[in-house]
Amino acid sequence: MSLRLAIQRSLETSSSKEPEEASAPAPETKRPGRPRKPPIAKAPVVVELPKIDKSIRNTEVSKIDEFGFVETSQTLPQHLIQQLYQEAVENVRRYEEASDQPKRKRQQQSIVEISNALQVDVSEALQERINEAIQAISATTAATMETVFGAKSCNGESNYQGFITETPKLLVTKPGSNPQLPHADDMCTSCVICLIHLKDGQEPTRVAKYGGLTKDYPTGITVACDLCNRMEQLPDVDFRRGVHVTDAKWHCNCSEPHTPYDFEKKVTMAFGELLEEGAPDLCDAYAGSKDAKAGDGLLCLPTLIHRGPGNATSAKDSRYVLFFTMRPIYRNVRHGGVEEAHHKYNPELQIHAPAVLFNHFKRVKRIYEGSGCNLEGYFNPIQSAEAGALSVELAKVKEEKRCERLAAESLRSEVARLREENERLRNVRDTPAKELVSNGEIKEITP
Repeated sequence: MSLRLAIQRSLETSSSKEPEEASAPAPETKRPGRPRKPPIAKAPVVVELPKIDKSIRNTEVSKIDEFGFVETSQTLPQHLIQQLYQEAVENVRRYEEASDQPKRKRQQQSIVEISNALQVDVSEALQERINEAIQAISATTAATMETVFGAKSCNGESNYQGFITETPKLLVTKPGSNPQLPHADDMCTSCVICLIHLKDGQEPTRVAKYGGLTKDYPTGITVACDLCNRMEQLPDVDFRRGVHVTDAKWHCNCSEPHTPYDFEKKVTMAFGELLEEGAPDLCDAYAGSKDAKAGDGLLCLPTLIHRGPGNATSAKDSRYVLFFTMRPIYRNVRHGGVEEAHHKYNPELQIHAPAVLFNHFKRVKRIYEGSGCNLEGYFNPIQSAEAGALSVELAKVKEEKRCERLAAESLRSEVARLREENERLRNVRDTPAKELVSNGEIKEITP
């Protein structure tokens, strides 16, 4: 049984619901004696990025488990980098031109608004070129994947036989965007994440100090020991070499007594710093060179806590980054399709503070289950109060949106009126002046 495939995220119910499609507002029924409230003027939000002088560097593939990433240089040909950049610019331009269209229609343009950026789908033609280039010319990526997933079993053999590139996205962070929430892309080492700059001189990704060598990352996968046949949870180091999907042999600590596996506790232990004081500033260093060039990037373990740096309001241009993942391929697979289910990147499995809290909440509920303490009864008042506060906040946001819409309509009407007035004045200027003489005839007045 795999907990990885069953886990639910705390924000799923709220974030998965698509907002109602915007429509033209219904005519308001004016009440006698009640003037319409003027639109609420909102001060523009100014985003200033903190100055960070600290950087963490690692160019050695063999040390990826020590640092959580390895720097990569000129991973893709420059002409392909330029094509990806131009595709991102053009798609965002079309998306912004359609800003007055309903949100559902805008999303048909293969652009999604995520956290602090626009996520743009890569065209199929460029996807193929990315995969071909990575497989053919990037020795660093091949060596990294071999290091992470190619460990040999006790018989001296490895079932790792290569990798494929997946989920390519263009991430565009516009000026005035705050940094991302600190997060890891997965709870265990399912794949390798690749980030590549598409422009020179962009802000690098920020990272926290990696502690992977001392942490027990939970896989949530139970397998049978090949010696004692006892069902135990698979450690991350053996998850990497594909024990759960191949014929590779695996032995547990057969001489040790069985310990029930506490998945939620392991999540909290592995990523508990996301809940600690100072967690928003956890990613206090840049990964790689501060002066990154187009084509430079990072190959990251998915358990690395990091955050997109955002983009200051004063920035003159957006930040353009290519994101994709590399999934291992194994030989001697027992059941087809299983490796994809466990190793394909899934953004719903990101680990951030709400996800850690949710797993901790599940653990506490399990601890009190059947105790007769009525734990749920204590949570309900808290949840009701929180729901009430959220309802008030939601009503406030809706009112602000309504006022903004009315202000926009008023502005459009004023622009139309000014255009008509401008056209009228132009016609008056171009028409010869006339006057009515005493006998009732009209004659032109020569200037």
